[in-house]
Amino acid sequence: MSEVYKQVMKMQLSERFIMAYNKIDRQLEKRAGIEGYMGFSQLVRRVARADPMFAEFEDDLLEYAELRNAIVHELVEPARIIAEPHASVVERIEQIAAILERPPLVIPRFERQVYTVQADDSILRVMDLIRQYGYTQFPVYDGESEFLGLLTDRCLARWLTFEFETLAQGLQATQVAQVMVYDKTEGANVTFLSQNATVFDAYHEFECHMATEYPRLEAILITANGRSDERLMGIITPWDMFRLGPRNGV
Repeated sequence: MSEVYKQVMKMQLSERFIMAYNKIDRQLEKRAGIEGYMGFSQLVRRVARADPMFAEFEDDLLEYAELRNAIVHELVEPARIIAEPHASVVERIEQIAAILERPPLVIPRFERQVYTVQADDSILRVMDLIRQYGYTQFPVYDGESEFLGLLTDRCLARWLTFEFETLAQGLQATQVAQVMVYDKTEGANVTFLSQNATVFDAYHEFECHMATEYPRLEAILITANGRSDERLMGIITPWDMFRLGPRNGV
């Protein structure tokens, strides 16, 4: 146990609350990028409109603004504590402050080798990758950097349904591009994020996609700057997000 942690634990609950509150206030001012004074609640609403991470904690932060006013008497000099918050509240605001100061980024959390295929690859290569690794989503490229789309198990199933009669002729000559014709999402089932995006940005992508014509986002691909022509650094699937558990405690 570090000395700093020991000192914090010896502080009054109200002191710990105010310390965490001030840390959050600094992060809000930093994100807002405005000159001059703006109240805490105004900052929360302003920043939450543009930042999914702060939007995740918006309700909590607005409540903490009211609580802060309830425990600090501003009408005396210097301002003094007039109430003590509950321990669970203090622990929660400290947790939020820690997340906002050091947001959980998609890299390295979702960093991994991403198996890609070329449009002119034999579909047998894809089948072999599925057998070896159990993956069912493969970014498809034409050359080194031209991203064409995401080959999924749904697309494969659709292809098998319509091309079953021709399979007897053999699969060796069937190219990935021929199977991709059966992807009816037109590439709308995948999106890109930069390595500096937060986990909350990833949650936001999955949620926003639900309101589009193709509501199922199969995967988020991660590159250095979120561009499709860059080297893949990682991949996020809906299952990955499910495994994270409660989203505002990451």
